Amino acid sequence: MRIFAALALLALTLAAASSDNAPADRYFGRLRMSALRIRYEIAQLKSRYDNHKLLPENASHLAGLTEEAYYDWAARYPKDGWLASTGLNLAHLYEDLPGASARGAALKALTLVKSRFGNTSYGKQATAELRRGIAVKPDPLWAIKMRATPSPSPLPSPNGSASPGATATPSPAR
Repeated sequence: MRIFAALALLALTLAAASSDNAPADRYFGRLRMSALRIRYEIAQLKSRYDNHKLLPENASHLAGLTEEAYYDWAARYPKDGWLASTGLNLAHLYEDLPGASARGAALKALTLVKSRFGNTSYGKQATAELRRGIAVKPDPLWAIKMRATPSPSPLPSPNGSASPGATATPSPAR
């Protein structure tokens, strides 16, 4: 009987703890992203930007859509265990992007993590970053060069047709 009571208590404790977290099939923001997708998008945006595969304006646009989903998630599940680390990662993404709006978005994310999760390692890291200050980054040189480089235009094929092996086909008679 004691084992049954202990198991029942454990099950109730786990159910209560997990009810603070967003279910995997709950979606947030205009793009209807799950919590897992929000985390994934932030990591991918940071990687693509760091590897010069996204221009700052493209990264900012996509980050804004992801940020919208993040704050929707934070409003609906304010005690979710993943919010702190995700908010810190979102802030780090914005810290890398140029411009005052990116700086403002980084400060907003850090402030949320500090205020809601101040006693966690993420909250302490956010507090330290806010004390250190977040600078406005200039447009990176690689992005300026990338914008100045014209994209290659397709070369015409030697036989003058749009694609190799393409031949004109007569249209059906009406």
